Amino acid sequence: MSAVSLNREVFGALVDELAVVVGAMIDATPAVTAGAPPAGRQWLAVVRAEGGLDGSMRLILDYEGSLGVTQVMTGIDGEVPAEALVDTLREVLEQALSALAQKPVARGAKLSLVSLDEQNAVAPEGDWSAHAITADRLATPLALAVWGSLTAPKAAQDAPQTAAAGAPASSRDPRIDVLLDIDLPLVVRFGHTELPLRQLTRLAPGSVIDLGRSPDDPVEVLVSNRVVARGEVVVVSGNYGIRILDVVSPRERVRSMEA
Repeated sequence: MSAVSLNREVFGALVDELAVVVGAMIDATPAVTAGAPPAGRQWLAVVRAEGGLDGSMRLILDYEGSLGVTQVMTGIDGEVPAEALVDTLREVLEQALSALAQKPVARGAKLSLVSLDEQNAVAPEGDWSAHAITADRLATPLALAVWGSLTAPKAAQDAPQTAAAGAPASSRDPRIDVLLDIDLPLVVRFGHTELPLRQLTRLAPGSVIDLGRSPDDPVEVLVSNRVVARGEVVVVSGNYGIRILDVVSPRERVRSMEA
């Protein structure tokens, strides 16, 4: 694969992952269309690639579009604090880069956000692509452009389909393996209610507690007392199991943590 084709493939995959993350954060279905590079006030992000890909990428994101994503995600109607805007953009970019690193196109590369700064009228250079991310909940599309120079080392060129998730342990950061081996408690909650102490003292075999939910309602899957998914009860080899129906969005996870 030529350097130009490699760059375009990675650029397109990165934009797609950005759209997925934005859609998850604002609870909407995103769409990616061709567009023009943002002009005027904007954000410039610098990304470094190491390992399966070597080089760097640069992205410019339209300021007004970035502001719109932050307002929908945070629920802030008025002026958005600068810190909240930066935190939102950084979260979007880092999640997209993390997802991209798991794709075959990334060739097991480590992708890291080096810097994120507000700029004015930065123009893309060399071979670039420009897009717009739209969604029903966004009043203004998020316009962006990406360019850079990436090369694949010979080992990565020989095995282009090797992704970070399936790469040998020697090609991953050893700290990741330590985290992946940590056991976390998973709890399935069928429902919950509150009872006065008097009624609790009267509980006995045969007592019935109304949980206030329909048998057809999805049950909640909790990790460390936080809802991460919902599903339905199934029987697997004579044992109870849960078929996952949906995984909560990052925004809902934040709400559950606040609760």
